[in-house]
This record gives sequence, structure tokens and C-alpha cells, in this order.
Amino acid sequence: MTFEEKSTWIVATVTLLVYGWYFAKILGDAATTPVSEIDYQTLLLVMVGVLVVLLIVSHVVIAAVTAGGAGGIEGSDERDQKIDRSGEYVGGYVVGAGMLVVMVLAMVEAEYFWIANAALGILVLGELVTSGTKIILYRRGF
Repeated sequence: MTFEEKSTWIVATVTLLVYGWYFAKILGDAATTPVSEIDYQTLLLVMVGVLVVLLIVSHVVIAAVTAGGAGGIEGSDERDQKIDRSGEYVGGYVVGAGMLVVMVLAMVEAEYFWIANAALGILVLGELVTSGTKIILYRRGF
């Protein structure tokens, strides 16, 4: 497994865990509390920080483990670049289409809570689709 493929797995897993917890917490609060009273901004910023730290640490670890193996860390080859480009295209389409939902929420003057979390949800979904597409292309072939 190349460094790029390991990186894709890490991004998908960490994103799913961090934002899965965030959305479970926020939507649980929204079920019992008026959304105008939920302090989602602080938690959102903390989760972004947690995501960044976890991604940095995990990438340092896989870089050290990969470098310790035979041949060290290899640069990305043409296959890795094509897989990356294809995954980014698919994820970009998801984000582009999903932002229409956010735009509609803003146009109907929905609560900021829903607009912000819909935008975040679309970005997270786009990242998961991007990573999922790359993983499928790595596993099944390009």
C-alpha cells in the first residue's frame, strides 16, 4: 500500500470519526434545545483543531513507518496522480451540488445553525466521497 493510499484511509477514518461525533452531539442537542441557544461555533472550531492535529500526527506516524520499510517513501506515480484527480473531481461535484442546499437555506433565511452545519455537512460529505472514490480506485484498479 502506497503512502498516498494510506493517507487516504487516514483522512477518511479521522474525518468520519471527528465529524461523526460532532454531528451526533450537535443534532442530539438540537433535538432537545432550541437551535438559537446551542453554542455550536466553539465546538466546531475545537473539532477542526482536533481534526488537524489527528491528521498531522497520523501522517507523521505513517511516514515514519513507511520510511522504515524497504525503499522508503516513494513519490507519487502517474497512477496515484490519476486516482487523486478522479477522487477530487467526484468530491467536487458533490460539494458543488450540495452547496445549492446551503444557498436555499440562506435564501429562506433559516437559522444560522442550520446554514453553518449544512455547509459543514456538505464539505464533510464531499471529503468522504473523495476519499471513498480514491479507495475504490486503489482497491479495484484505475
